[in-house]
Amino acid sequence: MVMELFNLAEEEFGIPSNGHLILPFDSTFMEYAIGLIKGKASKEVEKALIVSIVNGRCSSSSNLYQQETSQQLPIWSF
Repeated sequence: MVMELFNLAEEEFGIPSNGHLILPFDSTFMEYAIGLIKGKASKEVEKALIVSIVNGRCSSSSNLYQQETSQQLPIWSF
């Protein structure tokens, strides 16, 4: 699931040259995803989470989605 989230970030924002990765969702969503990972959610649940991101970005209401997720998370590389 983590690799899928990174792939979505790369598709949305490209590969950053400054070492920072911006994820296409907000901190609440990230906390939820981490909770699923820690709770060892099934592959079906993980896939549903990824699909919800993709559908949110591609839907006709994507402007509303972007407004709701305007607080994007920078991820620093090591």
